Amino acid sequence: MTIRIHEKKPLKATIAVPPVFDFYFTRHRFSILGSEILYTLLLENGCEVQLFNFPHQKKKGGQLRLPKTLDYLKPHIIENEQGRLSFFTRYQRFGPPLCQCADQIIASLPDIVFISCFAFCYADSAIELASHIRAIRPEIAIAVGGAGVSAYPDFFVRNPNIDFALTGEAEVSIPSFLNALRSTGKNLPGVAGGVPNLYQKNTGRIIAPLIKKQTHADEVAFVLKKTNETKKAIYFTTSLSRGCPKRCRFCSNFLCHGREFRVVPINKIQKGLADISLNPEDREKPVYINFEDDNLLLAPEYFLSILKAFKKKFTRVYFLAENGVDYTKLTPDLVKILIDLGMKQFNLSIASTHLPILENEQRDSTLPLYEQVVRILDRQNIQSITYFICGFKKDSKKTVAANIAYLAKHPTRIGISLFYPVPGIPDFTDKARFDKYPPFLCAGSSAFAWNQSLTTAELVTAFRLSRFVNLLKSGIKSKEEEILIQKITQEKKLYTLVKKNGSRSIIPVPNMDNDMVRLFFDYFY
Repeated sequence: MTIRIHEKKPLKATIAVPPVFDFYFTRHRFSILGSEILYTLLLENGCEVQLFNFPHQKKKGGQLRLPKTLDYLKPHIIENEQGRLSFFTRYQRFGPPLCQCADQIIASLPDIVFISCFAFCYADSAIELASHIRAIRPEIAIAVGGAGVSAYPDFFVRNPNIDFALTGEAEVSIPSFLNALRSTGKNLPGVAGGVPNLYQKNTGRIIAPLIKKQTHADEVAFVLKKTNETKKAIYFTTSLSRGCPKRCRFCSNFLCHGREFRVVPINKIQKGLADISLNPEDREKPVYINFEDDNLLLAPEYFLSILKAFKKKFTRVYFLAENGVDYTKLTPDLVKILIDLGMKQFNLSIASTHLPILENEQRDSTLPLYEQVVRILDRQNIQSITYFICGFKKDSKKTVAANIAYLAKHPTRIGISLFYPVPGIPDFTDKARFDKYPPFLCAGSSAFAWNQSLTTAELVTAFRLSRFVNLLKSGIKSKEEEILIQKITQEKKLYTLVKKNGSRSIIPVPNMDNDMVRLFFDYFY
């Protein structure tokens, strides 16, 4: 193929974040920090750049027919189900149709398009978007990148509509990639040479990178992305670290960022904050900063320094860490310091309460410390959400029911994560295995029985039980919900609400694993 590069004109690059196809979409968590870093790098390297964040172009999702491969979920999807005990009800596209996305991209007249794939489960939409672009403008070069690509680059680059797959971090590959494009012009197979982390094809054969590289701390970009603004508050998201030395077997962080933990230098953050200005009418609004890091508490003193830097910048600032906090790195004193500095919610992860599972997954655990932390948070009126993973290799009905019952007895809300693999994590290193299944089965919402330890029915039952516990703990309940709780508790069976002919009624949940429900109540009471 050829690429239109004019020696005297800047390279025109378009970044595309494809629509999300899923049952749900957490809008404020979709901060596209990686694409923002890429945007800045392209500008700094002399490109003209446009960025399309397609999932944010529409406020609501458009309902789609359930993919045939997800037909196994039909027995668990209840038509017109509503309320806080419901499972997923609608498969949706968040963003415009892919053909319309391609039209917008082509209208920007790019020489090259960078398509983001932030999770492997969304690989199909990235590849299909590339096919729409290629069908209309075959001369445009197409590159893909992101954590999803880093997990299984061959899956992407072997597609005839994709020219390049850039793995790992943009900071280490983009400058040399652009230089190579400019120097080789039409001879795209000649690009690979000295570009770190670059996969491409030559006459159909995949060429892996000769150099694999990760950032040093001083190379990590600082980005603070405004994700929402209301009349009452302003919300930002950032990520200040890369890599994690912990070796939890279910975690895929290392596939993109490596094992070495490194943080953005404080002086770089201070400079970035100095460049941010709020409108005069917004300066008194509370500002919420969400850290999307995997484990900032590996550097607690650094984290505290960062919080203090933000407090100097903004008049009223509060902090969240919605991607989770490692409770094993907390102490009672540190919890109190974080609260004093403005942490408004603690998202904690325990993975499991079952010690043999934790040992198998190479996950640290100190449950007495965890219990101490949530008691302190409760006394301070600070909300906590505790996440566990359901569907580990050694899970069973008993271990899952025990997890939910344990969390039900402590002052915390439950966050349940249904297990899904990413190509390349332990037990899933044979990436060819993922050629047999559509990528969207690697989404937790698909409730696919990857480990065969639990069936889909058991996974969905655990999901509903967790929602039931959260309803029990809710301070505000409707009359319908009070009746629903009473019925479930008395009969030890799951019920839910459905809307029909303008009114809501209580119905039993079909196809539940009643043994798991009974086990939960046995452990809970």
